Amino acid sequence: MLYLWAFDLSMDNTGIAIFDLHTYKPVHVTSIKTNKKHSHGKRLYHIAKEIHSLKDTYPASVVTIERGFSRFNTATQVIYMVHGLVNYLFHDIEIKYYPPKTVKEAIIRGDATKKFVRQIIESHYPDVKFENEDESDAFAVGLCWLIKNGKIKWEKKLKNKE
Repeated sequence: MLYLWAFDLSMDNTGIAIFDLHTYKPVHVTSIKTNKKHSHGKRLYHIAKEIHSLKDTYPASVVTIERGFSRFNTATQVIYMVHGLVNYLFHDIEIKYYPPKTVKEAIIRGDATKKFVRQIIESHYPDVKFENEDESDAFAVGLCWLIKNGKIKWEKKLKNKE
């Protein structure tokens, strides 16, 4: 079995959604929370350890990541440490980056809020439970890849008004 991995990367709480590439259904949704009191090195090690433990169960054939954006220099530098780590861990796998607007547009519309995107996803996948916004964001990134590559049929229906 091969899997699509989708990430919403963060030093604080990295969201991960894993989809089976035979059924195109989600098989694992989680997030990796780190201790803000620890050094960046310890936090990166924790993220790497958690990802590594999942890689044996869910061998990746494609990785999708929400593209980061620059807002504050220090925060940008920190998040790109996590991007570097994931690129290293999946160095032999195709990695596709999507801007947030592209992810939202694939699911409903480019100017949608994260909350609205999550509501749309939950209306299509009622059995999937998200513990936080990072998990739903990662799920949205994976869904974007599935939609854009014609793996699933997706209808943009407004289930809830924003």
